[in-house]
Amino acid sequence: MSFKVNDVKINRGEMLRSYLHVAQASTHKVQLPYIVINGITEGPVLTVLSGVHSIEYAPIEAVLRLADNIEAQHLRGTLILLPVVNTEGFHARKSYENQLDHLNQNKVFPGDSEGSMTRRVANTVFKQFVAKSSHLADLHSADLGEDATRGMFIYRTEDQKLRDLMLDMARSFDCDFIETTDISGNIGEAVNRYKIPCIMTESGAPYPVRETDVSYHYRGVMNLMRLLGMLEGETVLSNPPVDPPSKRVYALHGGIWRMNVEVGQKVQKGERLGVVSSLIGEELQDAISPLKGVVSFLRTSLSVNEGDTLFYVTEV
Repeated sequence: MSFKVNDVKINRGEMLRSYLHVAQASTHKVQLPYIVINGITEGPVLTVLSGVHSIEYAPIEAVLRLADNIEAQHLRGTLILLPVVNTEGFHARKSYENQLDHLNQNKVFPGDSEGSMTRRVANTVFKQFVAKSSHLADLHSADLGEDATRGMFIYRTEDQKLRDLMLDMARSFDCDFIETTDISGNIGEAVNRYKIPCIMTESGAPYPVRETDVSYHYRGVMNLMRLLGMLEGETVLSNPPVDPPSKRVYALHGGIWRMNVEVGQKVQKGERLGVVSSLIGEELQDAISPLKGVVSFLRTSLSVNEGDTLFYVTEV
């Protein structure tokens, strides 16, 4: 059976790399890049997104590697790849927002065909791809001034069967933990709207793009496809803790964040992980680990405001 994007038909055994028109900005067309690999036999329809937050680069590279390495002749079902959802933010090198309307792309799904640009992009993603999918994987990393490693999220639902499907998908990745997160304008809206199992990854930083993070996303999706029967081969499932205790430490003062810890590092409860100082070096806050665990998220920007997150420690 062919897969259709508007009037474009991708037949069994074919691959297409193309752009889908979204709307007209003042000086240019806004287009959504997409890649469809339609396998030779029927099977699941897996949509993999990256670049929802536009400078989260490691997942974007991973998605392009998937396109380069998966052949339709060896695929069961259909793989849809959306490498850069927020193209306007990507062009502007702007974290979180679409520069045309200053909205967070991850807060407006399922979108609005008559709304501002970010909502129109979201509507196109949902209408043309999400609604036609059986499974979803939304790949993220940390954003500007942040770092994260080997995190995995599933979406909150009262449907236990759906939750179990998401847990199995999440375990396809070699993650440190699985956390349940709320649905609030993210891709998880598909869980409520279409009962589609959906996972979200979190690993990497904008600069530098580490090979370990690219590999985390790439290998995880490949393993997920084996789990779904889309590719031949044995699936290896991890067994990370689900919803382990996790605590956030905030900056109590604005100033300079002088960290002495790295993301992914194992720490002890009570360990000093850094200091917030004034701009002339006066110590204002000792940043102490509230748990024994791993630093799962870390602010890497030296400039901090009162209330900013310095780090998360997750018990693993």
